[in-house]
Amino acid sequence: MDQAVHVSSGDDGTLTIALRGEIDYVNATAVSGAAVDAVTVAGPVAVCVDLAAVTFLDSSGIAALIKVYRSAHGAAAKFRVAGANRGVYEQLRLTGLSQLFEIEAPAP
Repeated sequence: MDQAVHVSSGDDGTLTIALRGEIDYVNATAVSGAAVDAVTVAGPVAVCVDLAAVTFLDSSGIAALIKVYRSAHGAAAKFRVAGANRGVYEQLRLTGLSQLFEIEAPAP
């Protein structure tokens, strides 16, 4: 799990949570826990979840993203998701979360 989540804070108050690898039933609880804890501790003005290094996302991974979204919303922080590959983006689009997460479609 340690390798799946990397957190950094920007000077502008944005908390970036970079996820990597497969986010699935095996590690989704730990990933969401680490990310929610980071939001709680940092109290950021914005949260950006970077999925550029995510290779797979199942329903548990999607639930983890929703938990982070709720945490950011509860902290009055703006929330967005960035860097999803085509497969991950399509999963988020099909569930209707691409609009909620303000995620842009990847280049073809």
